[in-house]
Amino acid sequence: MNMEKPGSIEVFKLAPPDIDHLFRRSGLNGNKLSPFQYNAEQAAVSSPSEFFKALAQSPKLNQMARCVLEPGLKIEFNRGGGGTADEKYYLLLSDDYKTMAAQFVNSEGDLLILLFDDFDAYLEWWLQIYASTGIGSYQAVFPEVMETEVLICALHCIDIYRRSYMESMLDYSGNLNLSLATSDYVELLKRALASQDKRWLLPTVFELTPGLKNSTIALKPEHIKQIEELGFLSNNENVLTLGERSRIMGTEFITGWMGAAGFQATALIGGEERSLSRVFMATTAFTNHLCSFENEAQGNTCFRHQALNAGELKQTLGQWMESLLKAVNRQAAAKMVGPDSAPTTVNAGSKMKFCGQCGAELSAGKKFCTSCGTAV
Repeated sequence: MNMEKPGSIEVFKLAPPDIDHLFRRSGLNGNKLSPFQYNAEQAAVSSPSEFFKALAQSPKLNQMARCVLEPGLKIEFNRGGGGTADEKYYLLLSDDYKTMAAQFVNSEGDLLILLFDDFDAYLEWWLQIYASTGIGSYQAVFPEVMETEVLICALHCIDIYRRSYMESMLDYSGNLNLSLATSDYVELLKRALASQDKRWLLPTVFELTPGLKNSTIALKPEHIKQIEELGFLSNNENVLTLGERSRIMGTEFITGWMGAAGFQATALIGGEERSLSRVFMATTAFTNHLCSFENEAQGNTCFRHQALNAGELKQTLGQWMESLLKAVNRQAAAKMVGPDSAPTTVNAGSKMKFCGQCGAELSAGKKFCTSCGTAV
């Protein structure tokens, strides 16, 4: 995971059962956004690992626990595509959104938790690993927000070019077959999506972007017309011929595809986890292709594409995070002062708590821990 030089990042390692002890030591109950839930039976028969004993001495324990157990915002990341290894982790922001933790699982099954002071610190680390420097300028590919079906057709054209290029290599031929019947184009598209093969660009988008498979997709002749206008292909009596844009981007992904990432931000809205934003990024040596997805009121899914160098990507993702936090704050404000909302009160005895000193369960209404006598 390219973490030989984490810099000033706080890195914690835990065995899976340690999460139950983290619940007990922190006194937190967890929420539906957390990847973890408290297991009382397992906590009763397991002992903290040496990893947890080291964490227990850290002044960052409660700070990290708030991020991991009761996050206010969760971003799920999936990594893969091209020749890169698959990877999944979560970025968990504390309920005050000031600190955040990236939670991984290593090859031994242990939990690795990286604690960052703010999103800028996380973004600096993330860009070094997952993004390319990119070139100063990259010609716009999709000039406006368009239906996701247009993106599907365009990525399929890029993959067809890559396929033709590889077939010509196997045949020791310098000639590429860039034409195919419309029916073959559609059949190949169906096979590509069904393959779930992340060596190809089109399946990678759906395999890595959380929730995108659940979108309503309906390919129509107008979508072929739109990518024809964008220079991906030409259509002559149901014979499709790949255009200049397919050749340029096909060559880009043949020579410089450095993997892809799909991520989704979710928050608790009305007590349930809801998606706020979905993003896909394919990285090449030339640029970072960033696609953000939106669901329209009609049920259609649209996308916006940006080709960004590292500096532009940092600025764009920083603005993305600001928008997420504004959306979460608006939801929280609506919940508190909306016309249909009632005043809320906190019942201290309604939730199970744990002693921060010894980890024992606290009885409702008690002012002292019945195990060690510490004041609650």
